[in-house]
Order: sequence, then C-alpha cells, then structure tokens
Amino acid sequence: MIEEEAPRAEVKRADRLQGQKVVVVLEDAVLELAKGREGSLQLLEGLQHRRLLQHEERDTTDVRPDIAHQCLMALQESPLNRAGRLCVFVRTRDRQLIEVHPQLRVPPTYEEFRKLMVNLLHTRRIRAVEKNVTLLQIIKNDPNLFLPVSCRKIAFSAKGHPVDLEAFVQQFKETKHPVVFLVGAVAHTNPTANSELAEECVSIAPCGLSAGVCCSSICAEFENLWDIH
Repeated sequence: MIEEEAPRAEVKRADRLQGQKVVVVLEDAVLELAKGREGSLQLLEGLQHRRLLQHEERDTTDVRPDIAHQCLMALQESPLNRAGRLCVFVRTRDRQLIEVHPQLRVPPTYEEFRKLMVNLLHTRRIRAVEKNVTLLQIIKNDPNLFLPVSCRKIAFSAKGHPVDLEAFVQQFKETKHPVVFLVGAVAHTNPTANSELAEECVSIAPCGLSAGVCCSSICAEFENLWDIH
C-alpha cells in the first residue's frame, strides 16, 4: 500500500519538474527484498540468492541491483545534478516507483548501497538525518507524478534509431521544458524499447552500452550544451 502524499510534497516535485531540466527514469531496476538467515532482510541478488531464484524459475543473471547503484552514482554526482538541472526516478521490475532527491549522496561502496536499499524497501522512505528532506521515497507509480507536462520522452535502446548524442541534444539548447530519458537499469533485456512512457527510441552507439555509461553520457552532453561545469 502506497501512502497518500501530502500536497506539499507534490508541489515540491512539480516545482522541480519545470524549466530547462533533464529527467532520467531508470527502467526495470531489480530492487527487491529477500529473507536471509534468521529472517533478516537482504537485497535480492543473482549470486547470493541463486537457489531462491532458480526455484522461482528466474534468470539469476538478470538480478543485478548493482546496475542501479552504478547509474545513481553517475547521475547524482554529476555537475548537472549539482546545478539543480537533473531529476531522477527509478521504476523497479515489480512496478514500484522511487523518487530520488537531488541532495541524495549515493554510498560509494556497494555494501552501503545494499543497506540503503533494504532500508528504503522496508520503510518506503529515507530522510536526511539533520535536514527536513526526504532523500528517497516510494511513491505511486503514476506517470502524471513524474512526467512533466509538455516534455519529450526519449528511450535509449540498442534497437532504437541511431543518433549522434552530441548532435541530438542540440535541439534542446533553448528548451523551456524538461526532457525525459528512459534508461534500462538491466544487464540483458531491453525494457525501454516497449515502454509505455516512450514517444521515441534512439540508439547512441552501434554496440550496446552499459546503463551507467548511458547515464554519464546524458549528463556530459547536457553539461556541455548548457555550459554547466
């Protein structure tokens, strides 16, 4: 059950989703809880929980929460984010939607990231210790809550229309509306190609790129485009 949000939270999000900004939605991230020994909660992982996944007839190589960690590190530590021009959301494979606050500093080690995700998935919200800021929260998976009005929605896919990213982003140099990019936080599948959110699908390299590299490329090109250092 998703808690109803306070109107103030919705207003703050709406304010962030306005103007010349980039919105990145990480699609199909595998962020799920599993029970460990003595009932402790753990982050589900392909290698650690191989028997459980095989029992459920799931591909262990697809359960890669470390990919979300790599993506969030690239996005949250970027000059684009520090300049207040980036908004990040994560849609999980089990259809939960995570809102990432710009002030979140992603743990540099994967071990700390796992603990953070377990806490989030269990409590549904992570607040800053000394500030009145919700750094991570699970919200209703409603596109109207995280897709700005009058925005372009572009999916990255190896099967998309080939483009040169540097040239492609030039059309947004003077934009007054956010631009949304969908990036699959996965190792093998192609979740963005058939996403109901995407209006167009592009490929930025002749060979497949990791999700983390795609996120870094988006940030770098818009930092150059908008002269952010």
